[in-house]
Amino acid sequence: MTLTSNQTAAITALIKSCLNNMGGKDLADLQNDPFTWVDAYDLVSAGWGQKEAEGTFGSLVATGLICENGGEGFTLLEDWDELAKYHA
Repeated sequence: MTLTSNQTAAITALIKSCLNNMGGKDLADLQNDPFTWVDAYDLVSAGWGQKEAEGTFGSLVATGLICENGGEGFTLLEDWDELAKYHA
């Protein structure tokens, strides 16, 4: 999968947000967490403007790295090998 630099920075920020929210340090911690919820606000908190965050978030949904969870919000894709590419 090829992402823009903005998308790469955003998915990295979203992974970090999930880890911070659950007190984890690496992807292995998230693998055991059933609540890898993400939101455009996570990007705003990481420095994106509101409109930019919404657009970037939408583009990540389009890539499949973020999945809608039955109308209850959004979660990270649980493809840990793919997400590992974006976690430093």
